[in-house]
Amino acid sequence: MNKAIWLATTAIVAAAFLAAPASAGRSKQDQRDSEIQELKARLEKLEQESNAAKQQTEDERIATGARLAKVEQTQDAVQWTFADGRPTVRSGDGRFEMSIRGRVQLDWASFMQDNNDFGLGYGPAGNCDSTNALCDLGSGAVFRRVRFGVEGRFFKDFVYEIRFDFGGSDVEGGGVINIARVGYVGIPGLRIQAGAMQPIFTMYDSTSSAELTTMERAAVVTAVVGPFGGDNSRRGVEITYQKENLLWDGDNFLISGAVTGSRTTNLNGGTSGSHSGGPDDEGTQILGRTAMRLWSDGESNVQIGASAAKTLSLQGVAPGGARNLQFRERPEIRVTGERFIDTGALNSNGAELFGFEFGANFKNLYVAAEYYNWTVDRVGATKDPEFSGYYVEGEWIFTGENKRYVASGTNNNIAVFRGPSVASPWSLGGGIGAWSLSGRYSVLDLNAYEADAVVANRVRGGEQTVTNIGLNWYLNTNLKLMTEYSMVDIERSSTAAPVAPNNLLDASFEVVQGRMQFTF
Repeated sequence: MNKAIWLATTAIVAAAFLAAPASAGRSKQDQRDSEIQELKARLEKLEQESNAAKQQTEDERIATGARLAKVEQTQDAVQWTFADGRPTVRSGDGRFEMSIRGRVQLDWASFMQDNNDFGLGYGPAGNCDSTNALCDLGSGAVFRRVRFGVEGRFFKDFVYEIRFDFGGSDVEGGGVINIARVGYVGIPGLRIQAGAMQPIFTMYDSTSSAELTTMERAAVVTAVVGPFGGDNSRRGVEITYQKENLLWDGDNFLISGAVTGSRTTNLNGGTSGSHSGGPDDEGTQILGRTAMRLWSDGESNVQIGASAAKTLSLQGVAPGGARNLQFRERPEIRVTGERFIDTGALNSNGAELFGFEFGANFKNLYVAAEYYNWTVDRVGATKDPEFSGYYVEGEWIFTGENKRYVASGTNNNIAVFRGPSVASPWSLGGGIGAWSLSGRYSVLDLNAYEADAVVANRVRGGEQTVTNIGLNWYLNTNLKLMTEYSMVDIERSSTAAPVAPNNLLDASFEVVQGRMQFTF
């Protein structure tokens, strides 16, 4: 712009000299004055434009500086939120985030039984031996879970979770590593994680314990996740891919696979009814789950899926000794530690499992089912035992809220159904919370070739059927009360010594249990 002003000034001077020859018929002085005034006007206009440009450049510089300062302040700012009562802190640029998590579940139970509930095998029929613990099951209370931990994100593309559990089954624990994992999520839809984890395996085990329809998962699920390396605290590596609207609008595709070893610790001295522990070898499993949401309208959802697993190696108690698998389970209750059905230790080379799942919610009505079948490669037998189990359950939220579908996440709770979002949290004289009725029919069969003449082929672990009806009260997002009435039926054949002690049992009894749950 300064160059233009200089050129204009030069033009004025030049015009003063050139104007004389071109002014014929007019006064030379008048013509020169007119041209000079015109050039002066042009020069003033150029100066004004130059000054305006300078001012605009200065304003823009100031505005740009202000914007940069604001960005720097935002990047340095620490943001706290308390969504659903969960403290979360994150950096202003969103690259770092940490949430504090907690879960408390206090359970109580009362058994309704008498001598007639237990048949032969526990003293004379109709006269259960009072010295046998199973004839007087222990009513009482226990902290089923007391969990505290943190989870979050660092450097934008990495996630982590660290969680400890102080609860237990039948008796509280002293605190163990429940989850300690790190994952990479920098590729859209893909997650790679390693550490102590709970792999994505079966629909019900992938559902958070805080979101269960009933107090405990179905017996078949808890019976298989331990022996096949799918329960929590598993050392392992997992790769997961998940994407919504992959093939059509409303779908959600999930496929996940993991290789896991033993648990980081045996809570309360147990291994969830899995294999024997010991110093020799590391038990190794490969397992995974795939699921597909077939349809969704934003409120209702329909999904199918499958899970599969294979044991690659088993632990042993001594070099060259037996490698055992054991399947056993409680009657879907944890206040007592008694297990009525049990295969005993099966000397094995490995095992394979497959199963199918179905889940759907139609607004405030939810239905789900899973079926699993597995085979054990048993050493010393001419026939490999095969076991199975299934459940069918439902929940009706009669206050009108919907069961929520979880399409994605950074933990193992993916492609599952959550509890409702409480529309009217309870308060004295105010809202009533959300209420629901639930029910489930569950069967677990741990018998195989029980009538076979070859003793080594027989497995008489027993068959368990549990029917329960529950009433759930979601007071708000954080607090939930549950009450259930369960009818348990056990049938177990006798196995003569020396293979195993006599374990004949034909029993039925009822249980009333409840839970107070607080989460954040």
